[in-house]
Amino acid sequence: MTMRILGAPQRYVQGPGVIGRLAEEVAIAGGGPVAAVIDPVARDLVGAEIEAQVPGIRMVMFGGECTDEEIAARAAELGDARFVLGVGGGKAIDTAKGAAHAVGAAVGIVPTIASNDSPTSHIAVVYTPNHEISHVLRMRVNPALVLVDTAVIAGAPRRFLAAGIGDAMSKPYELAGTLAGGGRNFFGGVPTELTKAIVERAHRILLDDGEAAMAATEPDDAFERVVEASILLSGLAFESGGLSIAHSMTRGFSVMPQLAELLHGEMVALGTLTQLAAGQGTRQEVADLAAYFQRLGLPTSFAAFGITDEADLLKMAVPSLTAPYATHYLRPLTASDLVAAMRLVDEVAP
Repeated sequence: MTMRILGAPQRYVQGPGVIGRLAEEVAIAGGGPVAAVIDPVARDLVGAEIEAQVPGIRMVMFGGECTDEEIAARAAELGDARFVLGVGGGKAIDTAKGAAHAVGAAVGIVPTIASNDSPTSHIAVVYTPNHEISHVLRMRVNPALVLVDTAVIAGAPRRFLAAGIGDAMSKPYELAGTLAGGGRNFFGGVPTELTKAIVERAHRILLDDGEAAMAATEPDDAFERVVEASILLSGLAFESGGLSIAHSMTRGFSVMPQLAELLHGEMVALGTLTQLAAGQGTRQEVADLAAYFQRLGLPTSFAAFGITDEADLLKMAVPSLTAPYATHYLRPLTASDLVAAMRLVDEVAP
């Protein structure tokens, strides 16, 4: 029997100033001794507020990369915590998930940027010390709480929001690839009708409001919609819909020194263009999406990073095909197919 499965966080709270509800939300989520895995930037931004909201909280500093070693080290510092907050960017959040999983604690997420859709998911992407993708760790359940203070998000550099949009914009194409390739989502089921509706709505919001959100100086309606689309809707979409070539490509991109400084969502933007160029979209559709990405400040070509040699393109293509969802596509792809697709992306880049 084919199962339809959708997973989601227990509670999602978004709005300006909602960090002031943290104590109440932690109590709703179950409470208990609380620890926070927090990155240094987030510590400066919201650390004092978190300590005021949750007296006695154990603050554990994130070391900079989400590796197996980092997860084990932070888990060892959690003490008797039964509820672990992940506070900061995507890698600090994923480290908190891994550490909480290691000690059997529940997890809550407080992102300080909207650069990707990891906050709502039950997975963590683990890297090697050389910053290459190693594997994916899965918690038993999704986070008990995701609390998104849009006043904090609005104060972050807009590059992070652009990356979040880049990550989220992959979802309609990756869902289509998953369905066409007979793939399964991250729960081992097929996408539900609700998932399909979520993907469609997120895509519409990003196209309609993405540029306005990027220009917003405070959390207005367009900004709130885009943050929700980039974190909540996109997070539900990738877990309960499935991934495809766009995210597979990040495995290859992560091995290239020229792309090492790119954010996850920036890599996904390049991956989405590659996925379309491999046959899912027309040349004009690739060009139109690249133009949209350019208006947001996202990368749109490999040549812009000095990556033009066949050997370098092949170096990215080969590991990309090792991702478990690389087969979620209209047809089986070879490394040569991906090289040709990356060439086409460069040809149509604005």
